[in-house]
Amino acid sequence: MKVAVIDIGSNSIRLLVAVYDGKRVIPLERQLITTRLGRGVAENNMLDETSMRDTLSALEHFKKKARNLECDIILALATSAVREAENGRDFLHIIKEKTGIDVEIISGEKEACLSFKGAIAGLGLEGPVLVIDIGGGSTELCLGDNTAFKSTSLPMGAVRFTKNYLVSDPPTIDEVLTASSAAAELLSGFAEYFNRHVQVEHLRTIGVMPESEPFRTSCNSDRCITVVGVGGTVTTLAAVVQGLAVYDPAKVHGFSLKLEDVESIFEKFCRLTVEERKSIPGIMPQRADIITAGVLILRQIMQKLKISMIKVSESDLMEGYIIERLS
Repeated sequence: MKVAVIDIGSNSIRLLVAVYDGKRVIPLERQLITTRLGRGVAENNMLDETSMRDTLSALEHFKKKARNLECDIILALATSAVREAENGRDFLHIIKEKTGIDVEIISGEKEACLSFKGAIAGLGLEGPVLVIDIGGGSTELCLGDNTAFKSTSLPMGAVRFTKNYLVSDPPTIDEVLTASSAAAELLSGFAEYFNRHVQVEHLRTIGVMPESEPFRTSCNSDRCITVVGVGGTVTTLAAVVQGLAVYDPAKVHGFSLKLEDVESIFEKFCRLTVEERKSIPGIMPQRADIITAGVLILRQIMQKLKISMIKVSESDLMEGYIIERLS
């Protein structure tokens, strides 16, 4: 079966066209259009007219693309921006009226579980896995062993933190410290659970940080945990570390991203203006203004959870959504 899934996110709207054979999701086409739907939500909890208009235009384009590729079904989901906005459901009625597309609003917890499902399927992982999904409006973390058993969705994302904290260009030291403190506070609950139940020496892709102490684990302690990152922040970082002037999904998918690289790049980004960041190989121009906030969030997660390396996945909640809806 050939299926299209559209993800209406806080920063961008994405299209995935894939073949699903009941077991595997085989990507055929990916497209992304930046619409900044979460911009107004970060300011006044409302979707603004410009981003809604841009989103509608992108949806029409993706619908036409899916029809041209002879997709049997078109699925669509909405995440943080739409589920939080006071006019989010009204916007979905407009989408249905204008495009004929039914859009499902998914909860933060479900978003975390779908990202988990898509990531482990895309990388062919088995056993204990932690998946980190940094979006425009929210960040999801999901811990599981083939199936999810602990997930959370936190109100921090690259668009939200840029609008709320990193407002200067480049950001000031005080802005960075305030944003870092806010991220650390939001992460405290999950970090406490993770550090209480997971032995750090069992993190396969991340190794052991010098200051790490062993903890009891509710995962099978004779097996290792793989940490995976999905979303535009981590895929962009993988491209930047490799110096990819032209984005190559094959080189990004499965790439191991080290904490030392994240910290080095973050310090560099904090010294640069948006225009200067646009010239860095691996950064899409439309992401240059929010990438620093995304990296700040990733840096805080890796530090709080004592993670020194993560594996990057191109497969995420869209693949997970296909599996969930069609399996």
